[in-house]
Amino acid sequence: MSRTATDDLAYVRSLAEAGAQAPLLGGRFLVWWGGLVTAAYLGHYLIISGIAGVGPEMLGILWTVFIVLGLGGYFALSKAFPRDKPGQSSEGNRVSATVWMASGFVLGSFFFGVTAKSFMSGAASSGFTWSIPLVLGVYGISQLVSGEIAKVGWLKIAGYIAIAFVGLTVLIIDTAELYIAAAFAAALSVLLPGILMLRQEPSGVV
Repeated sequence: MSRTATDDLAYVRSLAEAGAQAPLLGGRFLVWWGGLVTAAYLGHYLIISGIAGVGPEMLGILWTVFIVLGLGGYFALSKAFPRDKPGQSSEGNRVSATVWMASGFVLGSFFFGVTAKSFMSGAASSGFTWSIPLVLGVYGISQLVSGEIAKVGWLKIAGYIAIAFVGLTVLIIDTAELYIAAAFAAALSVLLPGILMLRQEPSGVV
């Protein structure tokens, strides 16, 4: 084999390895959802604990605003996402995008069912409270898979943190402190990793 052919193969291999190790590009979405979820859980705690000085009817307004802001911000971020970001087609980014999409579908389906049940029964379903361990479990699995495929150790740690909080939140499921724990877990497992991922994103075409 000629030296030129050998060099060409080495170059192709280096490109493939670089693509496999490309930084994950979902940081802005983790920051958005992580920050919003953290704020919503803290707001929920302030309302049910009486600290906010408003009635429980504000919970409905809080979560309605959360849904509107969450989806609106998500679609705005998606539309503004640079299409020339290097590494978008890497295995890590493709798998991470898929697992988070599946996670979104799971949570969307769950909350659709809980909301429908609440309307049919005329009272808020207990499923809303029990959604917290589910949400954290979904976060944990998504971060673990993303961290494993992209070989990012701290992202896997974030996944384990979320999973650990599943059990903790079940233990305090009937207390107001549940929402403080949930906010703390969301900040550690989603918001903070999102910030770190944003800092590692390439700025443009390479």
